[in-house]
Amino acid sequence: MSMTVRKRIHMQNLFVFFLLLSAYLAATLFLFHRQSVRYGGNYPSDILPYIAHMQGQDTGYDFPYPILFLTGKLFLFFTSPAHAMALAVTLWNGLTPFVLKYYFDRSLQVRTAGNAKRGMLSSLLVFSLLLASMLYPLTWLGQYHPPGEDFLHRYLGTFTPNPYHNATYLAARPFSIPAFFLFADILTFYEKEDRWFHPKYLCFSLCLLLSTLTKPSFTLVLAGTAGIIMLWRLLSCRFRQIKAFFQMGVWFIPTFLVLLYQFGNVFRPDSKTGSGIGFGFLTAWSTVSDHIPLSILLAMAFPLAVLLFALAHRQVPGLLKFSWQFYLAGLLTLLFLYEKGYRLPHVNFSWGYMYGLFFSYTASLIVLVQNTLKRRQPAWQLTVQWGIYSLHLVCGIDYFRILMQGGLFH
Repeated sequence: MSMTVRKRIHMQNLFVFFLLLSAYLAATLFLFHRQSVRYGGNYPSDILPYIAHMQGQDTGYDFPYPILFLTGKLFLFFTSPAHAMALAVTLWNGLTPFVLKYYFDRSLQVRTAGNAKRGMLSSLLVFSLLLASMLYPLTWLGQYHPPGEDFLHRYLGTFTPNPYHNATYLAARPFSIPAFFLFADILTFYEKEDRWFHPKYLCFSLCLLLSTLTKPSFTLVLAGTAGIIMLWRLLSCRFRQIKAFFQMGVWFIPTFLVLLYQFGNVFRPDSKTGSGIGFGFLTAWSTVSDHIPLSILLAMAFPLAVLLFALAHRQVPGLLKFSWQFYLAGLLTLLFLYEKGYRLPHVNFSWGYMYGLFFSYTASLIVLVQNTLKRRQPAWQLTVQWGIYSLHLVCGIDYFRILMQGGLFH
C-alpha cells in the first residue's frame, strides 16, 4: 500500500471517528443539560446534588472527590450552575472515546502496514461499546418508562456498563480506562524488572490517583484485584520476588492516602445516622433485585459467552483473564459490602461492579474482534458471540433512547 493510499485511508478513518464523536458529544450534552435542569420535571439523575455541592451548598452528602466539581466551577465563571455542570460532565465523558480509540487501535494493530482500514472498524467498536447495556426482554423495546410509574425496570438490580445518570462515574472513566490497561500490561513484566521507577508505573499511578479524585469506586476494585493477584504471585514464588512486589506496590501509596481520607470522612461509623460500612451477604443488592443470578446473567451474557468459547479453545488472553479477575472483585464487593443507614438503598458498591461490567465488555470485545480477524474460532461460534453482543447493543440503544426522552433510568 502506497504512502498516498495509507494517508487517504487515515484521513477517512479520522473523519469517521470525529463524525461519530460529534454526534456522541451533541447527544450527551443534550442529555446532561436536561438532567441538570430536570427539564419538564423529567430526566432524573444524580447530577442535582452535584450542582448544589459545586456551589458550596449543604446537600447532606459528602463528595471528597473534587475533580468534577472544580471543573464545574471553572465553567461557572461563564454560565449558570446547571449549564456549568452539564459542560463539565460532557468534557470529561467526551475524553472516553479518545482513550478507548487509542487502545482499540493498538489492539487491532491499526498502524501496522496493511491494517489501516481497521481504523474505521475501531471507531465503530468504540461507540458501540459506549451504547451497550444490560439485556432485557425484547418485548420491552420501544416502551417508554415515564417517571413516577413503577414498571419495566431495565437497569435496577441488573446494572449497566454505561450508567449515563451518574456524572462522577462518567467523569472518572477517562482516567480509569488507562489505569486498567496499564496495570494489565504491568502484570506481564513487573516481576522481571529490577527497578523502582518505570514510565508505565508513573503513568499508572497518576491515572489511578486522578480516577480516585474523580470517583473512588474503580480504585476500590482495582486495588483489591491487584492486591490479591500480587500477593498470590508472591506466595507462589515463596517470597523470592518480594523486592519486585514492593517496587510496584509503592506506586499505589498516593492513591491509598487519598482513599484513607475519602473513606474515613464518608464512611466512618456514626451513631446518630447509623452510617458506616457493613458486611452481609446480598444485604444491599437484594433491595433492588428479586433474582440476582438472573440479574448477573442479563448483565454479563456477552463476556460470559466470550470466556466460555475462549476456555473451550484453551486460549484466554491475559487482558480477558484480568478483566474477569477485576469483575469478580467488583462482584464480591457488591455481594458482601453495603453502606448502613440512609445510604443502604443507594447500593453504592454497585459502581465498582459496573466498572467490572464495563471492562469485561471492553476486553471481551477486543478479544472477539481479534479472534474474528484472525479466524481463531469456527464461524458458528463467532456468530453466536457477535449475536449476543448485538442484543446488548440493541437493548443499549433502546435504553439510551429512554434516557434521552426523560424516562427513568431504573
